[in-house]
Amino acid sequence: MDYIRNIGILTKKELKDNFFSPVVYILAALFCLSMGWLFFNYLYASKEITDQTLTQSVLMPIFGNMNFIFLFLSPILTMRAFTEEKKLHTLELLLTSRLDHFQIIMGKLISNFLMAAFMISLTLIFPIILGMSGYDHWNIVFLSYLGILLSVFCYLSVGLFASAMSDNFVVAALLGFSILLGIMLFSLTGNATENILLAQMVKYLAIPYHFENFVRGGMRSYNFVYILSFIGFFIYLTHIKLDSRRW
Repeated sequence: MDYIRNIGILTKKELKDNFFSPVVYILAALFCLSMGWLFFNYLYASKEITDQTLTQSVLMPIFGNMNFIFLFLSPILTMRAFTEEKKLHTLELLLTSRLDHFQIIMGKLISNFLMAAFMISLTLIFPIILGMSGYDHWNIVFLSYLGILLSVFCYLSVGLFASAMSDNFVVAALLGFSILLGIMLFSLTGNATENILLAQMVKYLAIPYHFENFVRGGMRSYNFVYILSFIGFFIYLTHIKLDSRRW
């Protein structure tokens, strides 16, 4: 229990530091404005589309855009995770504390995830509005939110690794975004080949491929296996990077 409690203590400390920063509120405001504008346009346009359901004309596009926006936001949320510790020369103190590397990584990762979840929770007004329009496919809504939360967790794990790799905020954000963009491009690469087997293998490596299954209500066990493996892989890479500072 002490092991988990130590992660919780670091998480609370990181959350307190982050929510005292105006960056989170600026990002949240920009996120709400962009998502609200997109939702209004999709909902308004759905009145002219008679051959699609609200799931197809509103829900799927809005969550697809939300997923794309977090491709940019996640590296920004995590860019200060380790770079600020290096800048303030407190990383060595943190690494030599009673917390091991996994506890440090999970504390920072969970705190950033909670910040992202806070931003996503601001969009819960959308399904309420859809409900007033007669929408009742709540299982799709639940799976869509589950899918976006898991996808964002993947993005944040990459951003945390990028933060551990750099001593500069901007470089960390750009590195995280570049890695995520490269992973995203696997979907386009899969569509470019005529080899069906190769296309499926390449698409499987892209986060959007698994995210789409949640939004469509057709999630599979391999989606969870991929997501957990993805997060675990980048946590491992971050662990290796932190461990290298001992030498």
